[in-house]
Amino acid sequence: MFPKEIDKMGNILKIIVIIGIIFSIPTIILIPFLLSNNYSVFYSMLIVYPNGLLMIDIAIQFLRMFRSLEKNQPFTQDNVNILKKTGFLSFIMSGLWIIDLLIMMFIIKNTYINYIIVLLFLFILFLGVGIALWTLSLLFSQATKYKEENDLTI
Repeated sequence: MFPKEIDKMGNILKIIVIIGIIFSIPTIILIPFLLSNNYSVFYSMLIVYPNGLLMIDIAIQFLRMFRSLEKNQPFTQDNVNILKKTGFLSFIMSGLWIIDLLIMMFIIKNTYINYIIVLLFLFILFLGVGIALWTLSLLFSQATKYKEENDLTI
């Protein structure tokens, strides 16, 4: 991508993070009062809130990565660490979604099929995202080693 496109993507991501933080604060405060009579939703909130915080952390990590792209330094160890961290966070999110699914199915005995399908989809989605980001971190690690060797030979 060209520097202007990188700058635009970085700005869009910053706006999304700011909007997410602004909307998450009243949501965190109001949801328990609005849904206090529904225990199955309460258990899901124990999963949704941590996942939301992890998602904000992932967005912040990608903002850090955009800064290195703006500096025209994509292949650095810092970017490798960012990709590893975001992959790990995605695995944690996937684990939280499967825990929520199991609680809904076996403890609360929720038979609402659409809810179960959504939780299963989120589990598979974040598992795939985690695998993809972990693989990208390995590719970036190898590219960083080649870049460092190339810089030493010149």
